[in-house]
Parts: sequence; structure tokens; C-alpha cells
Amino acid sequence: MSEATYKLHYFNLRARGELPRIIFAYANKKFEDVRYAAPNFGITEGKDIATVKASGLLPFGQVPVLEVTTGGKTHVISQSHAIERYLAREFGLYGSSNLEAARIDEILEALVDVGNSFAQQVWTKPREEQAEALKKFVSETLPKTATVIDKFAGEHSDSAFCCGKTLTLADLALFHTGNMLHTDWKDFPNIHKSYEACLLYTSPSPRDRQKSRMPS
Repeated sequence: MSEATYKLHYFNLRARGELPRIIFAYANKKFEDVRYAAPNFGITEGKDIATVKASGLLPFGQVPVLEVTTGGKTHVISQSHAIERYLAREFGLYGSSNLEAARIDEILEALVDVGNSFAQQVWTKPREEQAEALKKFVSETLPKTATVIDKFAGEHSDSAFCCGKTLTLADLALFHTGNMLHTDWKDFPNIHKSYEACLLYTSPSPRDRQKSRMPS
């Protein structure tokens, strides 16, 4: 059977589309990166999102969506976390046991809480207030959850990674969150070790990716 091919549909920005891109980069897997304009965020470059919505490709009427073609059949996966976890399982990034997978999920769910708080405290603000709101979020709100995750990682891993002895989706998700919030987690030693490991183990280098950052 031929190797699967992948096509990722998302706006021409990072947000919910970047973690799948990072997973593909780490796994060194080729994929078609289909990007759409997002005028509401000032992104005018990219395909017209109305076209793909009208095509019927989007099960829930929104992106991201991943097309996976294998065995002559194309499967459509929607919802960002479903896409991330599917790719992680496909590429061996979901731990070596059910217990490790559960530990990974614990960190992922904690990051969902971070994302929800971020949306409430930053994205709901007028655009001209968002930079200051982000600083406040990173300095006051984020450390509360980061402290818990850092302690958790120290208790459940004796390596540079957060869950077990190999890099997993939890590490890449923390790496992505750090990039989105402009932090390398230096005040949280276990998360920081994981972040630095991601810089070493991901190809092409995420550090190079950051030099030409897309808008958030």
C-alpha cells in the first residue's frame, strides 16, 4: 500500500493550524499546506475561504481540516485537537503505553484551559488593547497553570521530555503554546527543557520557522 498523503486546510496564520504543521515538521512528513486569507485578522494573502466552505469539504463549516488519502480513498478529519491527536498517533508521538498517553492527554487538556483563558482575556479585547492584555496574561494568568504542568512533568518524566523518555505531542503542544505567547518557559525548568528539546529534535528547525513568523 502506498504511503498516505496529507492536505491541511487553514488560514494563513498560526493559531489552530500551526501545531499540525509542527508535527509534520518533526515527523519529516510532506504535506500540502493550503492556506486561506483571513481579512478579519488583516491577512489578505491566501485562497478564498468561501470557496472551500461552498465545496462541502468542511464537516463543521470551519477550518482546520485535514485530508488524508490512503489506499485510493480520501478521509476528512476536522477539529484541531482531533487532527493533532490523529497525527501524533500516526507518527508515534502518543507515548509508549496507555498510561503515557493519559499523561499526554492531561497536559493537552491543561493547555486547552490555557487557550480558553487566553481567548477570554486577550482575544475579546479591542485590537489596540490586546498587546497589553497579552503581557498581563503571560505575567499573571499563565504562571498558575504553567507551575502545575512543570511540577507534573517533573513527577512523570526523568528525561528532557514531559511524558516518558521520548518527545511526544505534549512537548510539541507546549512548544507551540510558548511560541504563540512569546515565551520559552525559562521560569519553569521542566517545561523549558522540553522546549529546548523541541528546538533540537524538530526538522526543519523551529528556531528558523520563528525567524519568519506568521501572524498569530
